Amino acid sequence: MNKLPMLCCVCGRRGLGKGVATHALIENLKVIDRIFYAGPAADSNSSLLHQLGGKLSPKDVYTDLNDKSLLTDIVAKVDAERDDLVRYREEMKRYKAASHRVQSEEPLFSLRDEDLLSFHAGPPKHRWNGRAPCLLLWLDDILASSLTVGRGAKELASLCFRHRHLGAFKDKTPSLGLSIVFNVQAFRTGVGGVPKAVRANLTMLMLFKTRSADELKAVAQEVAHFANEEAFVQVCETAWIERHDFLFCDFEPKPNHPSPFRRNFDEWIRGP
Repeated sequence: MNKLPMLCCVCGRRGLGKGVATHALIENLKVIDRIFYAGPAADSNSSLLHQLGGKLSPKDVYTDLNDKSLLTDIVAKVDAERDDLVRYREEMKRYKAASHRVQSEEPLFSLRDEDLLSFHAGPPKHRWNGRAPCLLLWLDDILASSLTVGRGAKELASLCFRHRHLGAFKDKTPSLGLSIVFNVQAFRTGVGGVPKAVRANLTMLMLFKTRSADELKAVAQEVAHFANEEAFVQVCETAWIERHDFLFCDFEPKPNHPSPFRRNFDEWIRGP
């Protein structure tokens, strides 16, 4: 699969299966630990979201896209994951040091109270057993909400620019980062669409068949760094065979990937 953290757009008109494709993406990635979902249709998509199991908690589902604190709250949860990991690592150091002293030949009465208490409490606990969690934000059908206009659009763009660096540590430990997936019905819209600056920084695009030649041309213009318009249209035609097919564009392919383009997840398309 593709590199993480990612900034991905899943684009297609209603009824083509954007939600199912996004769910399949998450399942195929396998390493995703915790999901934040923001979308007005959480209730109607409850069956699909339920299949995500423990990765998506009810407290991480946001249905009010006009809530000005939505993005701030999610960033705070990412930071909380980092803080909990720092807490665990510090407590584990103290526990190991206490265990070493308790198991040494040093008399127990000479040990510090905090060492004895730390040892008696047992190993510290951590939800992810001491590893950095892999986090993902799923933004579903957010067009024309406060997240895509005015101040909200600026905050969303800022979040996307910083997504790799969220949950930063004070030392040289790599940041937790936050992958972000947009589900949209149109790649470009006049008002309330995915900001241009965000589209320009996508690492991945899952594009369903469009009926509009103008829309396809607009997408081709924005991925011109990967293929010219004629070549991109040809790749799309190769990918769009069945109704629910999509073109998978990986703008940061791994060295062992034979192509940045695929039909769905597993069929490579050689660029023309």
